[in-house]
Amino acid sequence: MVSICNKFFLGALLSCVLTGCGLNTPVLQRGGNGRMGVLLNYSCGAHWCDPIDPNKPTIVFTHGWNPLPKRIHVTFGQAASQSLRCRYGDACNLLSWDWSAVRVSPFRGQPVRIGRCQGRKMAIALRVRGVDPVHTQLIAHSLGTVVAAQAACCLSDLGPFAQLTLLDPPENMHDEIFRHLAAPSHARVVENYWAPGISGFGAQVNQAGVRNYIVRGTTPWRGMVDLSISNHMYVMRWYYQTIGCPKMPYGFQQSVLMNPDPES
Repeated sequence: MVSICNKFFLGALLSCVLTGCGLNTPVLQRGGNGRMGVLLNYSCGAHWCDPIDPNKPTIVFTHGWNPLPKRIHVTFGQAASQSLRCRYGDACNLLSWDWSAVRVSPFRGQPVRIGRCQGRKMAIALRVRGVDPVHTQLIAHSLGTVVAAQAACCLSDLGPFAQLTLLDPPENMHDEIFRHLAAPSHARVVENYWAPGISGFGAQVNQAGVRNYIVRGTTPWRGMVDLSISNHMYVMRWYYQTIGCPKMPYGFQQSVLMNPDPES
């Protein structure tokens, strides 16, 4: 059995020589952006560095590991925020933690170490911005799920987050996310959207307080040689699509902050 880390590394290497069918989409674009970890404000009428409105709920996006930081960057937070503005107008604060340019070695536990480091930085930025976890949903993909879980842990003195949405957290990081960082203890609702198959990295989490949802990709085998169209990346694209299409079941329709009747 090929390990999750080796699958990711192999896919990243092969992606270097392929065109990348999943590039230049709303969530993934060509060209690096140089961001090493910064909290950007994408709320209506806001500049990137503007403060939030403390009277509104807050949604925070963070992407995962970028294997080609000089050639691509992840635009999940920016695109999802734009879609939310179209759907809800100025109803909430929209923030995104961008660390696209951070280099991550796949060896010797470096992904988890860097994920936790980014999570601590993100927690500081959220605290400075005045974010109230009780009225905040964190939405994270891939290694970004470690970032979000660490941030939630660091801010536990302010109360639990309203919701922690984890998009295909790699199975080999489940122990870190759900046991060491105790994600279910730091959010009232914890969601695990995971992708099965050869190019999916997630798995069901059998732990109290975690809601599991399967998201099946459309190109599992092609995703082994082009990470941009893997089942793993499909989870992020699918969740983005649920924001713009209220008729799609699950996904963002489960937000306890923005939707009146999420799953109880």
